[in-house]
Amino acid sequence: MHKKKIIFSTKVILVNILLIIFVGLITEIFFGNWFKSNNYGNLLIPKYNVSLIKNPPYESPYSTGIFSRDKNGFRANNHNLEDINILVIGGSTTEERDVDDNFIWTKVLEDNLIKNNNPKVLNAGLGGQTSYGHIQIFDLWLSRFEDLKPETTIIYLGINDALYMLENIKNNKSIYEGRFLNSTNRDTLSYSSQINNYIQYIKNNSVFHLIYLIIKGNYLSKKYQINYNTNNDYTKFSYIKKININKNIDLEIKNFLKYYKDNLKVLFNIVTKQNSQIIFITQIIANDHWLNQYLTLINKTTINYCNENSITCIDLHNIISMNDKDDFYDGIHTTPSGSKKVGDAIYKNLSSY
Repeated sequence: MHKKKIIFSTKVILVNILLIIFVGLITEIFFGNWFKSNNYGNLLIPKYNVSLIKNPPYESPYSTGIFSRDKNGFRANNHNLEDINILVIGGSTTEERDVDDNFIWTKVLEDNLIKNNNPKVLNAGLGGQTSYGHIQIFDLWLSRFEDLKPETTIIYLGINDALYMLENIKNNKSIYEGRFLNSTNRDTLSYSSQINNYIQYIKNNSVFHLIYLIIKGNYLSKKYQINYNTNNDYTKFSYIKKININKNIDLEIKNFLKYYKDNLKVLFNIVTKQNSQIIFITQIIANDHWLNQYLTLINKTTINYCNENSITCIDLHNIISMNDKDDFYDGIHTTPSGSKKVGDAIYKNLSSY
């Protein structure tokens, strides 16, 4: 009798397990993104992402900040895509992972623009991306949104291309296949490992993972409120480690600058074909940062290209005054005070608005 009970209980457990698996599969098939033509595949685009910024690496007006991305992966966005007037493309200095949603420079820009025609700004910043990556995201990501038709497209670039140039020279690479960071290709938005790409594919398309992200995001958004003017303990971050190269690199730099200029041409063609006005903006870092001499070369190439082709360019590098200690927390990424200066300066130089 005891043996029969064990067998019966085992059968019940197995049937329930199979039933749960069956219901799960049916739910995934009907509500997941597996068979949708516009699913994100294995793209490293964090959707429905909300995370906390606790004890940020700078003296801050808040003790706990919020970093968020919307259902499509856009940074700190609460606008409908059809209402967007200005699209901003850039790397981590546009994404601003360590600055609260309300203090990033694209929000500062939008807050200034509200005084005029109230245009909407969309932040498509993705950390680590170079000019090559900015080209790729049109096909990989932005082309999915038929309602997204910005009048103006801002490309905020320079730092990652300068770093990418030196990384390739150090590694003796003359073929540019995208910038690899932390086992990912930031320009093609994929993992180096096929296994990790499979895992990312599951995360992007599973309805259960989506539910988890939504619940987590709603919980954090409701639980944490930003408390202004609080005192914080913060860590002083060191600058990005210097890339040491022990050889004459004039020829390699010349070749890369040609490659970079070609990328600017491609970006211009892509944006103008979409009936959007393109604006290139050069970047700025701390005065004593070791990358400055190389960023200057990238920025000069951007300015020269704009001048040669009568393209609007805001030379932020030469029109803004930043305080190394207060406006950067690692020499490259801005604090809220630095982000405000960037947003204000760009606003003042946007002639079309």
